[in-house]
Amino acid sequence: MAQDNFKRKLTTILAPFFAAILIVIAGCGGGGSDNSNTDASPPVASPPEIPATGVYLGALLLAELIPIDQFNSDIGVRHALFSDFFEFPEILSDAYQKAKFNSFFSACVDADAIPMISLRTSGGLESYTTQQIISFADFLAGLNVAILLRWNHEMNGSWFAWAQQPTLYVRKFQEFAGIIHERAPNVAMAWTPNQGWGYPWPDREYSIAHTDPDFATLDTNGDGSLTDSDDPYTPYYPGDDFVDWVGLCFYHWGNTADLGRNDVPPPEKWGEANGIGGPIPNFHDVFAVGHDKPMMIAETAALYDPADTNGGGAAEADIKIAWIDQVYNLNDASIPTLSDAFPMLKAIVWFSNITFESEAGVNIDWTLTSNQEVNDHYRKVVADPYFIKAP
Repeated sequence: MAQDNFKRKLTTILAPFFAAILIVIAGCGGGGSDNSNTDASPPVASPPEIPATGVYLGALLLAELIPIDQFNSDIGVRHALFSDFFEFPEILSDAYQKAKFNSFFSACVDADAIPMISLRTSGGLESYTTQQIISFADFLAGLNVAILLRWNHEMNGSWFAWAQQPTLYVRKFQEFAGIIHERAPNVAMAWTPNQGWGYPWPDREYSIAHTDPDFATLDTNGDGSLTDSDDPYTPYYPGDDFVDWVGLCFYHWGNTADLGRNDVPPPEKWGEANGIGGPIPNFHDVFAVGHDKPMMIAETAALYDPADTNGGGAAEADIKIAWIDQVYNLNDASIPTLSDAFPMLKAIVWFSNITFESEAGVNIDWTLTSNQEVNDHYRKVVADPYFIKAP
């Protein structure tokens, strides 16, 4: 039933879509008033369906590294959701950002997959205008396709320009979501902090200062300091009226504080990271169950350094297969299963890319496709119908 409903949600009148997409985004200027015309035809699509049972199978693929159709072909699975990063407000006027979006969106529609736009305001939380939000919302509404919009992820971290500013972040999220909800009913807003181990990740570029007025907001236990004993999530939550999906980003970076080792994750790691059997808040229970929101794992993968620069020595297949078996677990009762421990988890997105990671100082292979044993194991695990694929 979930597969049939998914297909109905994604099936749209594609001929006018492809004819219009370039025209619409080309007119999505930042300051004009033409794009805020409230007399436009209403959207025909609803937000992505929340499956009653099962998990959307997703992947985050960076542009120009691997095309969506090639990824699906290499894996042998038609994924139901794809994501990539886009800059705002640059997507309204920058030729590269617009072309990147057109390519991504067309590929998602061709693949019958839900597009998840991971939108970033790298210029900061005050780098755009309300009119630019309106223009973007009207553009998304005109696409008439169900969309997930993940806005300024990992806001509890200390490595982005929108980070560790809870008061301004919440206000800006509310403004953005309010306009999206009003003008683009085909779009659902996703709030996805970073998993809280290591919080507040001090001494980085965007770490909050003790003198900042928001410091007291983040000092949730009131002890005068900001440590991993403070709540890494709640101060950044924009509120139930503005958030449609909640989620986490969490990667296996190795098993030591020195990130970047080729280590096989211990079997309890995924559960503890999600607050099962550990001191970190249980994100699923607090935000998905507690706020009645569908949850996603917005980014996950397991680190493998082909050069073994930082040691560890574990094989790629051993590392990634162990992580797959934890994250996508349905049957091993010795560790948390999706249906029992995470019934509100409705999407899992694997970050399948090779990227330079400053924390490790080397290029890291996060992919599912570079090792045939990993590829084959993933395909076997997700063959279960609990994992919702594209039709």
